[in-house]
Amino acid sequence: MLPMSCNDNPHLIFATNFSEACHAAIPMVAHWVDTLQARLTLLHVHPRGAGSQAARSLDSFFAESAHYPSSSRQLLSGNAAAGIAEFCRQHPQAMLVMPPSVRSYLPRPLHVSLRTQVLRQVATPMLTMLPDSKAIPELPALGGHVACWITGDEPRLDHVREAAALARQRDAELHLLFVLPEVSEGLMLEALYSDRPLAEPAAIRLLDDIAARIGDQVRVRVHLDTGSTQRSLARLLRASRASLLVVDRDTVVRKRLLRGAFASALRDSPCLLICVPARSHDDDGDRMPPPNARQRPALPPSAGLVRRHRPAAKAPRSWLAWDGAPGLLPA
Repeated sequence: MLPMSCNDNPHLIFATNFSEACHAAIPMVAHWVDTLQARLTLLHVHPRGAGSQAARSLDSFFAESAHYPSSSRQLLSGNAAAGIAEFCRQHPQAMLVMPPSVRSYLPRPLHVSLRTQVLRQVATPMLTMLPDSKAIPELPALGGHVACWITGDEPRLDHVREAAALARQRDAELHLLFVLPEVSEGLMLEALYSDRPLAEPAAIRLLDDIAARIGDQVRVRVHLDTGSTQRSLARLLRASRASLLVVDRDTVVRKRLLRGAFASALRDSPCLLICVPARSHDDDGDRMPPPNARQRPALPPSAGLVRRHRPAAKAPRSWLAWDGAPGLLPA
């Protein structure tokens, strides 16, 4: 199944509850519609018995969308999370746009946000932003930077495909981000239960394998950092200057005390966020490469060092090729 941005007729589904956050997201949605030449569906799911008021609110929301050649409004009743997820299942090639709810800052034990409920059920990518974002990042029509966070625990590379397709469509640079854990006693225990790379050489091999699958039509830069995931990811995003971050859905939603919540590692992300669920198809080319899948020649000690925040650039037709600049990763 192709990523949404590769489709000839891309489809954006804007799920709205007419909140302040939804109104603030209208310029961003309009930009995506204009950039991708996408058709737009405004979707609202209301409680049973509130159809009349919901219909009036939906008719007046984002009135400018009526001028788009392919736009529609869809009104459903019932449970909001189930209704949105079911509508997305009927449109598997679409992308769901869902801003966060406004925080109440009141203690709500075991509360799960509507966005998190939908994200756990939906079968399409979700475009969203973090609740603490002061402003919605603006995406250039062409150029710019698209980031993709790879943890090594993902079973498939669907989020990398989506990020590469967006970078290709926007003529942007693609940045692959990877955070290595700090050396500690718990690292040995983690190695027993996880296949993710825990050392720099293994991480380099993994990123090299992933970059080789993308193709030569996208310029790729690789960023490595070591330390706390939240702080390191924030540093890497600032270094990459990315305005869009693509992640695997299971990396975003974490279980905490019997409930789902957004991963704390993304709390300081300044980017728009695209959460991509792993699709159930049999394309072996999309599976995550096994650790240490390829044997690479040993590097001299001086060349094997990678400075923090310094990206490794892929030269044309030579993925992760070393151009001799200090701090760049040799192939």
